[in-house]
Amino acid sequence: MLVMQNNTQQQNLDHHELRDVSSTARLFSFNRPVYMTSDVWHDCVELMDHNGKTIDELAVLQRLRHVLFMASSALHGRVKNLECEFKIHRVPNDSKARHPEPTTLKLVAHEDQFNQPVITIKQTGE
Repeated sequence: MLVMQNNTQQQNLDHHELRDVSSTARLFSFNRPVYMTSDVWHDCVELMDHNGKTIDELAVLQRLRHVLFMASSALHGRVKNLECEFKIHRVPNDSKARHPEPTTLKLVAHEDQFNQPVITIKQTGE
């Protein structure tokens, strides 16, 4: 059973660019489309050097898999109320940080504008 988002939550998501990560999410037993906000992508997945270029595409894929694995683990066994927070460790994209730092993300199962079930991974404040 999916939890419907209220209109305010849906409007907030509509203002964020969403990245479709469904093909990778299938590796972690997600059986519906999975989207990630651009804020989550830039903070937790993307690896950029000081010139704004991707450092290592394999590392980006590993970081994406880490987020999706932790999201999948947070859902384990849940069939109701599919809105939950989960923690990951990530190295931020600034030149100062070199060690993983904890951050909390939120997984929300809802229906898109076509009433299809989808999952969105976002920052807790989004």
